[in-house]
Amino acid sequence: MIIYSKNVVFYETIKPAFLEIESGKIKRVIDGNQNIQPDIDYGENYIIPGIIDTHNHGGAGYRFDYVDKKGLLDCLKTQACFGVTGIFPTTCNEQQYPLLYEISKEENDGAKVLGIHSEGPWGSRVGEKGINKGYPSVDLKLADKMIEKGNGLLKLVDVAPEIEHGLDAIDYFVSRGITVGQYHTNATYEESLKGIEHGTTVATHLFNVMTGLHHRDVGVAGASILSDKVDCELICDGLHVSLPMIALAMKMKPHERIMMVSDNTAFLGAPKGKYKGQAKDIGTDREELTVTDEGFVLSKTGRLSGSSKPVLFGMKNLVQKLNMDLVDVCRMSSFNPARKYGLTSKGEIHEGKDADFAVIDADFNPLYTYVEGRKVFDYSIDKIPFNKQYLKENYLGD
Repeated sequence: MIIYSKNVVFYETIKPAFLEIESGKIKRVIDGNQNIQPDIDYGENYIIPGIIDTHNHGGAGYRFDYVDKKGLLDCLKTQACFGVTGIFPTTCNEQQYPLLYEISKEENDGAKVLGIHSEGPWGSRVGEKGINKGYPSVDLKLADKMIEKGNGLLKLVDVAPEIEHGLDAIDYFVSRGITVGQYHTNATYEESLKGIEHGTTVATHLFNVMTGLHHRDVGVAGASILSDKVDCELICDGLHVSLPMIALAMKMKPHERIMMVSDNTAFLGAPKGKYKGQAKDIGTDREELTVTDEGFVLSKTGRLSGSSKPVLFGMKNLVQKLNMDLVDVCRMSSFNPARKYGLTSKGEIHEGKDADFAVIDADFNPLYTYVEGRKVFDYSIDKIPFNKQYLKENYLGD
């Protein structure tokens, strides 16, 4: 199969090209000025590298914490509807890991599971308006169980470095070859540096639920930006982190060390209105959540409660509102996470790489998504398979 576009986004440039796809790979990249009749001509639309979202809790009314196989497949389909070709389902529930591992070995009609991200469970901080109900104590037996059930798929675990035995947990995961991030943390700059010394190399959703920049203590955010060892996740929806702060981060941190993420929850693709929170949040400000007109998810006190906006929305923000180069943005959404986690066949449009890419229009609307050469999303046919039971049980109306 040969696909053509006038706007193929490569690692360093955008140019016309033919992509010859064979056996799930990009067999050849052919100059777009050649006289070739393609099987599919996408014209002026952009072919971008498939988005790799390494911080994503679910979508379409499903959470990776407790989803069954059908729901998981529907959720992965939903991710593909927004240009995501690879994903790290994000959950602390190690009981889900065998299912995620099973699906990672199968073809499905959506994004491919490339790893597991365990956001916690050992943190210390909640959102600025949140109610701290406490975090569990570090338990290395649980850590061992997480690794065992992950069966090699557990790629990232987050720990607050300042908590009791937090450094022990960091040491343990690093010794087992697992990347560790700093998350939900009240650490000072010095405490964060200590975590980096012990091996943390990711700032989980930079600026969010961590000590921020202050002129007397630049906190975890400052330590993460200043350290050459740390790659920073960044939610670019414009609400989790304001656009001026994103612009500041882009000036301070080398772009090759920034990874765009969504932090999506079950509300990706959800209608606006009020919803019941999770059972564990009864009695807190999250017992009722609102999906706003803009698509943001807020608690009763206005606290952010994850995201309903995909990475593609953030890419649009960076290009259209911060005037960033699309080539640079695509490296942050695809190449950088692939490099960070050793996904050597992913992350860019290049001969020999997996044929993972999305086709979008000039306004960042997703049109088609391909995973290893298979078309898994077609905007003219596919609809988001939103969980009707979830709406029935949890939607409270406008």
